Amino acid sequence: MTVDDASTNETGRGHVELWLAGDGSRARAWNIAPAFAPMENLELSALVTRETPDKITSYAGQVKWVITPAQTGGCNVGVVLGVSKTRGVSGETPYANALVTCNGMVGAAHLNVGANRPSGGGSTVGTWGVALEHGFGAVAAHAEAFGERGSKATVQIGARSEIAPKLQLDGTIGTRDRRTLYSVGVKLQF
Repeated sequence: MTVDDASTNETGRGHVELWLAGDGSRARAWNIAPAFAPMENLELSALVTRETPDKITSYAGQVKWVITPAQTGGCNVGVVLGVSKTRGVSGETPYANALVTCNGMVGAAHLNVGANRPSGGGSTVGTWGVALEHGFGAVAAHAEAFGERGSKATVQIGARSEIAPKLQLDGTIGTRDRRTLYSVGVKLQF
């Protein structure tokens, strides 16, 4: 799921996600994203992306702070502050997102509203995302839409399941601007 939730790992715990994303043509990207919660309601994470066949490498680092106490039957509010950089391109892209997650009997709803300022000092771009999640036994399914001002939205569906203790498998399929998008990945919790 691309839309972020307003939750963090438990204190002293973390995870590493590894996934392949593509657009149905020859464009693909390998991604690795470790995250760790050094204290309650605070999570530090990083991302390294390698796009093939263009051999473009990007990096990101962010801090997520869940402002409200964690609630399994209500709403949580959080904020993300981060910066990304593409190797060989001058400047960085700072970003910020407000996160709201509401948990209920039918699953979870997530809302993201944010902005980024592209490297090179361009205009600030508004971003948004909405997602719904629902558990079906051992499988959790989601539907989401997200985008940025002035661009077409991405719409996708996906599912995840724990295939072994602390090991999750997930996948998505979607569309943006009449192109098929996909991702498949794993998440290892520690």
